[in-house]
Amino acid sequence: MGTRLQHLRWFRSPGAVSVAAVVVFCIVTTSTLVASQGIEAIPPKIYAKLPSSNVPLLCRSNKPATSCSVRIPGYSSTYDVHALPNGIEYYGDSLQRGECGILFSSLRSTNLGKFQCNMTIGGEVFEQSIVIEAALSPEPTDLSIGEDTIVEQGAFAPNQTLRVTCSSRNANPASNLTWLLDDDPIDPSYLGPVETSENVDSKGRNLVSVSQQLNYYITLKDHGRKIVCRAEHFAIQKGFFRGFLPLNFRFIPEPSPTINIGETFINVTIKAHPRPATSWTINDMTIAEGQSLGAYQAYYPKDLGFGNYLVLLRINDDQGNRTDTITMTASNELGTRDYVIRAQEIEPTAPGRGNRVFFLISLWTYVCSVIVTCVLRRMP
Repeated sequence: MGTRLQHLRWFRSPGAVSVAAVVVFCIVTTSTLVASQGIEAIPPKIYAKLPSSNVPLLCRSNKPATSCSVRIPGYSSTYDVHALPNGIEYYGDSLQRGECGILFSSLRSTNLGKFQCNMTIGGEVFEQSIVIEAALSPEPTDLSIGEDTIVEQGAFAPNQTLRVTCSSRNANPASNLTWLLDDDPIDPSYLGPVETSENVDSKGRNLVSVSQQLNYYITLKDHGRKIVCRAEHFAIQKGFFRGFLPLNFRFIPEPSPTINIGETFINVTIKAHPRPATSWTINDMTIAEGQSLGAYQAYYPKDLGFGNYLVLLRINDDQGNRTDTITMTASNELGTRDYVIRAQEIEPTAPGRGNRVFFLISLWTYVCSVIVTCVLRRMP
């Protein structure tokens, strides 16, 4: 029969007992009614986080039972469900409805093992059992990079398939793995199958390890993001362990900036890593970042995150004198790129603008790969 994992979601409470207080634990269920024995165990196997409170174990039949006795791990005797030891109560609807079980007020390590119920139905005795195992938290989540992944000076080379394996080791039962790119789920098509292995520790406990490989094609658009693998397990206090891998690249300032032009400033947003040093050249005069010269003030690049930098030039000129060419230069240890802004006076055509003169701004990089145009109102 197939198996599936699920969390405890039931039950009806005997008397005033509320099972809402049950400490979360994991159950393995098989099929529905075990026809060969006439009764079913709910659940057939339980992984309990120790100690746990108000833990139910139930045997159930679709026929009325006349009596029921149980053998409880940690106790040497067999008990009628109407004469249970202290700390254990009858659990279920009623024998008449075919339900017989117990509720641990506190489940401890001494209660690990096999619980057995014996139900008399129509004069015949049927047996069923539930195995109780301790839930064990996994080791911290581990991420390992494939040997064929190209890493240069601590940063990834762009435009390659990144192979990352996430491992969650030595848990009981196995952890569930979830992959994220920042806070967004990763497309399952990038994931390989989950691989499982088992071993027994020095205390004789069964331990399960799981691993899964991610194959994700990385580009410069991923710079500053992070791959996250989360190993979820109910025995972990906060519910999961997380491993993450920052996606950082090293690259020359890119040729496709964003420009914004106002009455007294020009700024250019560029993408680069590591941080670029910048300067502006105007009429053969160079203003380095952080300097003021004449009517011009150059600011240090502002880090916007994800490799984006805002580079601002303020123009404090009230004489109406303008140059036709302004060059912004950005350099890091990987190379240099020039962004050339050219201005041409044009007469406004829109009604209501009077005789004001505008500038048509065109932007070239030194490789002439991008041309960006916009209209700049002449500064007073």
